[in-house]
Amino acid sequence: MDPNSITVLVTFVGGPADGRTELLPLAEATGGVTIDGVTYRGNPGPPPEVKDTPEGLAQVMRPL
Repeated sequence: MDPNSITVLVTFVGGPADGRTELLPLAEATGGVTIDGVTYRGNPGPPPEVKDTPEGLAQVMRPL
């Protein structure tokens, strides 16, 4: 399986993306993503921080 084809459901808590839930490629979900100039990162754990969303369990990403 191509690692670039793996996606992770994430939800953003805080900052300009607060409340947004989306699928991100694995590399972004584990490394970080910048939205409107704010960098978000997840807590990889173990276990990673997750939150129940309407789309399912999602990894939480918070602004740095």
